[in-house]
Amino acid sequence: MNEILGNFSGAFALMMGRKSGLDRLDLSADGFYRSFAAIAVALPALFLSWMQYEADGEAEFVPNAGSIEAYGAHLMADLLAWLLPILCLILVARRIGWSRKVSPLVVATNWGAALITWMFAPYLALVLMVGMGPNLALVGSLLSIASLVLTTRLCHTILQDWPSAIGLTLAMLALGLLAYGVVMDLTGVSLV
Repeated sequence: MNEILGNFSGAFALMMGRKSGLDRLDLSADGFYRSFAAIAVALPALFLSWMQYEADGEAEFVPNAGSIEAYGAHLMADLLAWLLPILCLILVARRIGWSRKVSPLVVATNWGAALITWMFAPYLALVLMVGMGPNLALVGSLLSIASLVLTTRLCHTILQDWPSAIGLTLAMLALGLLAYGVVMDLTGVSLV
């Protein structure tokens, strides 16, 4: 638990523009691979988002909505949306001169994504309890914008270049949406 909180505090410091956040993250080869444990750390909060989507009423016209198949499709989409941008970054890093920045970016974005996922958890729990209304929809939109801003700031703190940080964040977003589209095509389950 202390390691998780330390990683969260490092990612949060980077989101606040403090490069010292990198000192709280393990950027070694072992730390690189261990940072993928952030996916498991995020799973309970991700499950809340799947429950909220399935309970929202949008999924009522989808066959098997709320079933094991639907939750499996959510899991597959979120895993692909998490891992595809990392794979693409690793493939292009050398070509764009980011070889030394791959490990800090992957470790920080893994823990940053888990932290942001947990930041959404109270909101999702509230939506599950009281239902979606216009005020909660506005809060959800603001949280989504905040997550993009925080991710961009995290990337900027590592890259020290706003255009690159914005481009990387938009690429991660686009690849995540692509992952959702691929999984919806493969499974026939509506996810967005």
